[in-house]
Amino acid sequence: MSGERNPALYRTLKDVSKRRAETTTVTYEPDSIQRRYLAAEIDPMRVVPATGPESPTLTVRWQTAPPHERFRIDYADPNTGFHCGWHRDDDHPELGPIHFQLRRSGTEEPRREPARFEVDTPARILWACLDRLFGEVLSDCSE
Repeated sequence: MSGERNPALYRTLKDVSKRRAETTTVTYEPDSIQRRYLAAEIDPMRVVPATGPESPTLTVRWQTAPPHERFRIDYADPNTGFHCGWHRDDDHPELGPIHFQLRRSGTEEPRREPARFEVDTPARILWACLDRLFGEVLSDCSE
């Protein structure tokens, strides 16, 4: 993803991520100086359904790029091969500006669909994604 990285924005997104009960650690990657993205570890016993023994991960990449910001919010569970995420990028223009994708195993082709948010600030978008992830997506995908 090209565009400007905003250190203040990453501090805010880190704070949002840390406020979730499912999150155990949140770090800047590759380090606190470069801050290319956020990486969070998720407690495998705090997600529904519980997973483990390895911790699922959440990565957040956010960049400003005219005419709009671009982001990738991705969740991956190494125990099950499940992966999902919300992306605002130019990869799938047929789906609109934002799309959601999920893959239940490492070999399956991802399912993609348009996504919309009633909020428009990065912190609120991230919170909405995490609400959907931990409140709907994971439990729906376990059925």
